[in-house]
Amino acid sequence: MKLRIFAALTGALLLCSAGGCSFMELDLADALRPPKTMGDEAAIEQLIADTAKGSYILKYPKNGSYRSAIIMKDLNGDETAEAIAFFRGKEETAKLHMLVMREDEGSWTVSGDFVTETTDVDCVDFARVTNSEHPDILVGYTTYTPNVNLLYCYTFDGTDTTAVTAGQTYSAFYCGSLDAADRSQIIALSLYNADAEAKATMLEYDADKRSLFAKSSVSMDPGIVKYRHAVIGELEDGVRGIAVDGSYATGEIVTQVIYYKKEMALLRNPLYQERIKNVTQRTLRVYSEDLNNDHVIDIPTVEKLPFADAEDAAATAEKVTRSTFNTTDESLRRYSDFVVNFDESFSIRVPERWTAGSYTAMFDERLTKFYGWDHGKRGDLLFEIRAFEVSDWDKGKDTDAYTLIYRDNRTAYTFRNYTESDSQYALTDNEIKTSFSVFSEIG
Repeated sequence: MKLRIFAALTGALLLCSAGGCSFMELDLADALRPPKTMGDEAAIEQLIADTAKGSYILKYPKNGSYRSAIIMKDLNGDETAEAIAFFRGKEETAKLHMLVMREDEGSWTVSGDFVTETTDVDCVDFARVTNSEHPDILVGYTTYTPNVNLLYCYTFDGTDTTAVTAGQTYSAFYCGSLDAADRSQIIALSLYNADAEAKATMLEYDADKRSLFAKSSVSMDPGIVKYRHAVIGELEDGVRGIAVDGSYATGEIVTQVIYYKKEMALLRNPLYQERIKNVTQRTLRVYSEDLNNDHVIDIPTVEKLPFADAEDAAATAEKVTRSTFNTTDESLRRYSDFVVNFDESFSIRVPERWTAGSYTAMFDERLTKFYGWDHGKRGDLLFEIRAFEVSDWDKGKDTDAYTLIYRDNRTAYTFRNYTESDSQYALTDNEIKTSFSVFSEIG
């Protein structure tokens, strides 16, 4: 049996997209890839030294998917990687070079040397933003103000690299198409500070002016202190958007949905309304994702399952509801519920016939127990999921009553079914197995 993978539910598995910039649709095969050969490496290093006129210090992007000081990337589709290096000359305390180098008939030459008055690189990304047929280079540089970075854009024509006028400040930026066109927009997100409001700005390329311009902006929740994760994709047929998961100072997570409403020619952020609690506000670190691979973004909301008294509250599971976003009335449309056990790294999809308020689930050491719920009281035990150490499972230690669902190198996940065939909660063994998902494949 092939298990569904539920990786979107845990923050630890999403660190790759928790930085200052991310492009969820990119192929990351080139990320952190070193130069092809020792000969290429030596030639690249020599070009950097010649440009620096002596010793230099390589600078590494702090965030994003590309964290190397020397990034290899095919910028013009000729199946030969160009090199992008970030460095500071030994005497240049407040200047940073971005050196683009290309290989031409076995030798490496400089395609462009761009100097910025900054000390660090926030992040690097690649996307088709200009009219080029190939990815442009997007670079964010830090400033002396926390959470305020400067966005730069560069385009490579196969020989020369040139700068595109940008000048946008941001706290995090993401790239993708919001209008189903063949080019990407840049969504620059800004956190609130004393000098600027929290907002999202959609940047597009103006070919006549050879620059990026702000096509539209929309206010965002000023209480967000960090953008943790974002995904660009379909909201519904023909409408694309970006779901942004951010955190408050309390650690609570909240989702904002940004999309471009063509008939109004402006960005919308309807889940944020001043002085009204966002329905997605939650303590669980569950994030927006295309969970079932239908290319539509799934947005989580969380609520505690019913419990009898305060003593039961801590042991009672929470229900994660996955919804899609409807742009007609700008509301969430539920499609499935899950019970999640973060300690054991699995989830259970709740059967559709189990209506809200008719069941609950409790944690008890390595057991997750599902019960009926009626008139404020816990009913019959329906089924349980038990996690065994693999060594205990292999030895048969207390395993007789349980059936194996899945095992990895550490844990054997099993179940025991208590439901009667004539019960409203009746589940077959196969239904229990297919409702189970681990957070990630192991081994």
